Amino acid sequence: MFKKTSIKTALVAALAIALVSPVSAPANAATDIKIGVITTTSGGLKSYGDAYIDGLEWGLKYYTNGKNSVDGRKFVITKKDDGADPTSATASFKDMVGNGTNIIVGTASSLVAGALAPLAAQNKVLYISGPAKADAITSAANKYVFRSGNTSLQDFAPLANIKPVKGKKFILFVEDNPFGLGNIFAAKAYLAAKGAIFEEIKVPTTTVDFTPFAKKAADAKGAYIFIAWSAANTAYPMLSSLVQQKVYETARPITGLAGVATYDFYGSLFEGANAILTNSYFPGVVDNKAAKAIAADYAKAGKVQDLFTSTGVNAAQMIIAAVKGNKTLDVEKMITTLESFSFVGLTGLNKVNKTNHTLIQSMFLTKLTKVNGKYVPSLVSTLYNVKV
Repeated sequence: MFKKTSIKTALVAALAIALVSPVSAPANAATDIKIGVITTTSGGLKSYGDAYIDGLEWGLKYYTNGKNSVDGRKFVITKKDDGADPTSATASFKDMVGNGTNIIVGTASSLVAGALAPLAAQNKVLYISGPAKADAITSAANKYVFRSGNTSLQDFAPLANIKPVKGKKFILFVEDNPFGLGNIFAAKAYLAAKGAIFEEIKVPTTTVDFTPFAKKAADAKGAYIFIAWSAANTAYPMLSSLVQQKVYETARPITGLAGVATYDFYGSLFEGANAILTNSYFPGVVDNKAAKAIAADYAKAGKVQDLFTSTGVNAAQMIIAAVKGNKTLDVEKMITTLESFSFVGLTGLNKVNKTNHTLIQSMFLTKLTKVNGKYVPSLVSTLYNVKV
C-alpha cells in the first residue's frame, strides 16, 4: 500500500511541475487550436481592445470561409481583460501557457505588451502584439514576438514631407508612459536631423486638471505641437485645455486620428487649426474585397469599425498562416512561416519584416470634414510600404 501511494504522489507532483514550468507548443497533433487574447476591454483603452477583438473574430471567420477552423481543427478562443495592468496580463499569460495555449495575441497597452514580450521568449510561445505601438515591443532579439499593428515610428512616417522644419520648435505633448515616451523617440528620430527644436511636456496619466500643462505648451510658443494620447476617456478635456489656452494660435497641431467616438470633438476642437492627422486605419480608407465584406457584415450586425479593427483582422490572417499545414502546431515552424508572410488586409498590402517582426504597411494622412452635422474622415495621401 505504501509503495502504491508513493508512486501516485510522485505522479501528481510531476504533473504539477509540468503545469507551472515554461512549455513549448504541443509535440503532437491537437484537436483544437487554442488562441489566447489578452487585451484591454475596460478603462481608457476599452474601445481599442473591443475593436481589436471584433476584427480578430471577424477575420478568423472570414478567412476560413465561415468554418472558424484550419485543417479540420477549430479555433478555441480564451479572452482576458488586462485592464492595462502588466501584473494582471502576466498572470493571464502564464495561465494560458500552462493550459497549452498555442498562440497569444493582444494588447492595446504598450506597458502590458512590454511585459508580455519577454514571457513569450521564456516560454517559447508565439505572441502577436496588437494595437500597442511602442517600437521596443518587437525586435531582432526576440523571435517569438510579432505585431499585427503599426509602431510609433510608422505613425510618424506620413510626416516625412512636413515643412518647414529647420529651426522650428516642436512641442512634444505626450502621456508620461511607454506610449508617450515612444512617440518622443519617434519624433526625434524623424525630425532632429532636419533641424527641428524640441520641447517635451510629459503629462502624468493620473492628471485630472490639464490646465497647467496646456499653459506650459502655450508659453512655449512652438510652431507645431505633436500630441500623443492613448487614453480615450481623457482626450476631450486634454484637447479642450489646449484650445482654452490658445495653443493653436501659434502651434499647428499634429496627432493621430483616433477612434470613431473622437471624430466629432476632434473636428470641432481642431476647427480652423489646420491640424495634421496621421492614421493607420479608418473604415473605407482602402477599397478591396475584404474591406467591402467587413463593411457589409458590420452593417448587418449593427457594428461600427474602429481604429484597431484592421489590427485584429491582420492578427487573424497571421494566426491562420501560422497554423495552416502545421500538424504539430510547432512554434518554430510558425515563426519561419510568418517571417516570409505577406498578405492583403484592410489597409492594403502588408509584409512581415523578417529582421524585427514589424509589419511593412501603408500609413495615411487624413482630414476631418463636417458632413450633415457630423465630422467624417477622408484620405489626404497614402504612404506605401512603410518600414522600420
